Amino acid sequence: MKTIYIILALTLAIQFVSGQNRITEKVSFKSGDETITGILVKPNSGDNLPVVVFQQGSGNFAFEGYDKEAWGPHKFYIEDVLLEQGYAVLYCNKRGLGGSTGNWRKNDFYGRAADAYAAIEYLKTLPEIDANRIGVSGHSQGGWIAQITAAEYDDVAFIICLAGPTVGVKEQIYSHDKFQFECEGYEGDKLEKKIKKRKKSLNKSYNIGKNFGIIGAAKHLYLIFNYENNEVLKSIKCPALLLFAEFDINVDPEENIDHLNQIFENKIPNNITVKTMPKGQHGFYKVENRCVPWGEAEKNDFDSNFQNQIKDWVSELN
Repeated sequence: MKTIYIILALTLAIQFVSGQNRITEKVSFKSGDETITGILVKPNSGDNLPVVVFQQGSGNFAFEGYDKEAWGPHKFYIEDVLLEQGYAVLYCNKRGLGGSTGNWRKNDFYGRAADAYAAIEYLKTLPEIDANRIGVSGHSQGGWIAQITAAEYDDVAFIICLAGPTVGVKEQIYSHDKFQFECEGYEGDKLEKKIKKRKKSLNKSYNIGKNFGIIGAAKHLYLIFNYENNEVLKSIKCPALLLFAEFDINVDPEENIDHLNQIFENKIPNNITVKTMPKGQHGFYKVENRCVPWGEAEKNDFDSNFQNQIKDWVSELN
């Protein structure tokens, strides 16, 4: 009996979150030849649970420790909202991270979407999950993945994108670089020279990745650099919540919402909802301008009003 208790303690953690218990379980499933690991977070009660598969953004970060407590914006704007309304959340590690096999740098966006859908197929096998109410959410680059998954697989119930671009990769990178250089004090001719030099450097990395794929970062840039998002957005038929932040240096809301309007000729379909958080930055912390460093932004508050807007949208799915 003591052994059973120890096993349960290793696989399950129960915490009090938003007025209810939080039950977590480390899981793994197959996606093609690879094994993907994750952490499934469930509310304290109920069967027939709806669930969202969360996709992280760019970078070499695993969901370590999420069995105890989720981090920052993921927790406040996704997990807390969904658990309160009876949803489960599955955090999925990219290939090569957190026990997942493979190498995320060798995986393009469509490969990541296939991994996300493999998570959906896995969740459908669980008796406590409602197979007809499984969605995908993502932050930053993960927003592209959520959009692609919904476009590729018609049984995705909904998507939620936190700072998920509507533009393609090149345009997003160029926009971020321009804002970053402006925050560093560049302007006029010096700004233009800085941007030109940066584009030249990116093209060099792209060509290295194309011709010498063994170099990880350059290889990954080659795989994603020419990605364009227009046809994907046109193919999304499920409910989609696109969330932006006013002072986001990575994904400028004005540019991305303008692009969305261009795609749909100023007639964004009813299944797509767009909301922008006032004074928000890329992690949806409150800031006074787009040049506030991330380390400083993390000391600031989240926006409970914006969280409530997400809650209202989610409640309409039920």
